[in-house]
Amino acid sequence: MSAAGAPILQVAVAGAGAFGRNHLRVYRELEAAGGGVALVAAVEPDTTRAAAVVEHYAIPVFSTTDELLRAGLKVDAASVAVPTVHHHQVACALLDAGVDLLVEKPLAATLAEADELLALAAKEKRILQPGHLERFNPAVLAVQPQLRRPMFSKLTGFRCSRLDPWMWMS
Repeated sequence: MSAAGAPILQVAVAGAGAFGRNHLRVYRELEAAGGGVALVAAVEPDTTRAAAVVEHYAIPVFSTTDELLRAGLKVDAASVAVPTVHHHQVACALLDAGVDLLVEKPLAATLAEADELLALAAKEKRILQPGHLERFNPAVLAVQPQLRRPMFSKLTGFRCSRLDPWMWMS
């Protein structure tokens, strides 16, 4: 139980690359601050990354999602931060096991896979949240009061421009 008497959410992270390391760090920071979560496991097939997670976080690290689920650990929620091509497979296994998910964007590699994940989450009555976390970024929050002419409105929707170097390559 947390200090407020609420149950502590047992969380895992699938993927310990750049984004996964952020999820691991934030969960551990929340845990240390009494945020009602406990980081209990990770999934990482790369042995070097897995060893680093074990050393830094002192949690079990499994090479596959199936190994995690067979271990019998209580996992209430998980972050899926594996390469996008694996989102569907990992998320399906976790949803089937009754785990609520935060999946880094994009939700899946294809629209069909995303639709399958949504249907499975609804069937299993599980949370499936895409990782649109930048809206909570302290830099974004700090600049919001300074915005005078936002590029979106509640009435008209978003206006987006993507500026990437490859846009101008032919």
